[in-house]
Parts: sequence; C-alpha cells; structure tokens
Amino acid sequence: MRKTSNKNKKNIFLSSSAINQFKKILLNEDKSSFVRLLVDSGGCSGFSYKFSVDKSIDDLNDIIILEEESKKIFVTDKISFNYLKDSSVDWVESLTNSQFTISNPIAKSSCGCGSSFSI
Repeated sequence: MRKTSNKNKKNIFLSSSAINQFKKILLNEDKSSFVRLLVDSGGCSGFSYKFSVDKSIDDLNDIIILEEESKKIFVTDKISFNYLKDSSVDWVESLTNSQFTISNPIAKSSCGCGSSFSI
C-alpha cells in the first residue's frame, strides 16, 4: 500500500493495483482528468462510495490524494475525506468481477457488495 498524505495530516492508503487501475482508466480521458472518490448519502447502509472521472478541481474544497509529475490522478473533497481518513483503496479482480474495494476503519457495517457503509 502506498501511503498518501495531505495538509490535514490524515491518510488514505492506495494499493499499487488501485493506482495502476486509476492510470488505465485515465488513458483514454482528457489530459486534465482524474479519478474522484465521493462519499454520498444513500445506499443500502446509509453512505455510498462513488467513483467518477472528473476534470474540475475546486481549490477550496478538494483534496488531491495522488499526483504524479504535476498530473492529478486521485482526488476527493473535504467532506468525503472526513469519512475516508485512514481507509485503504484497492483494485480486486476475480473470476466473476473486478472492482475497487475500500477498507474503512470508521465503517461499523457495510453492504454485501461493499459499495455502501454505515458509521
């Protein structure tokens, strides 16, 4: 896992397979694009994780989690980050599916598919 940090002294840990998948996703996107992770209300457990490709940074509210050679790769916002601190993001492939997984230490429970959680 690669430890990332920001000015708030909190961390999100990224596996090398997650980083590689972010880069694969961005290969066919605009050069200014990055992967965004958002925590939103909803889902079967109360909160849900939403990954998207974005190219608009809000300098006041966004936190750049991973940047290489001045290219933003992985971003979240301050509100979402409060629900993600000290989480681990991984990319897992199996015979039946491939997906990002998040191991979140503040989640008290999560749904069966892992896309939502409660605190």
